[in-house]
Amino acid sequence: MVSTDSSWLHRLALLAWEWPQNSLGALRLGLALARGRVLKVRFEDERIMVELGEGAAVSLGLFVLWTNEDNPYVPVGAENRAHEYGHSIQSRWLGPLYLPVVGVPSTLRVFYAVGHRHLLGQRWSGYYSGFPESWADKLGRADTRLRPPA
Repeated sequence: MVSTDSSWLHRLALLAWEWPQNSLGALRLGLALARGRVLKVRFEDERIMVELGEGAAVSLGLFVLWTNEDNPYVPVGAENRAHEYGHSIQSRWLGPLYLPVVGVPSTLRVFYAVGHRHLLGQRWSGYYSGFPESWADKLGRADTRLRPPA
């Protein structure tokens, strides 16, 4: 007998819709596992939530890799899980457009933050104030009061 439950079809469609970032997310998870940086993996909010002990947080489709560990370039704290979850909502909405629309500008903001740190000796305070980071904070309902100061 064939099940009338279409949830498996819906999930398959979402996997295909976010295929580019799902592929990169699986690769990123594999690298984090190989480097021993994964503290915890859970399936929550229809996403694979991966807590990292250290390393770059990123949201790639089904895979949300986050950390509470601060770094010298971009302020990261207890709000990071919600922030990265916000990026996963962007991914769900944008599908194959996520990487060019959100991934590229976000990566460029990271490069700018690294350059800012190296040139001026301090973190860039504007990292989260522009697109797409402020949008991710809003979508994920990140409590930005938990973020360390720049």
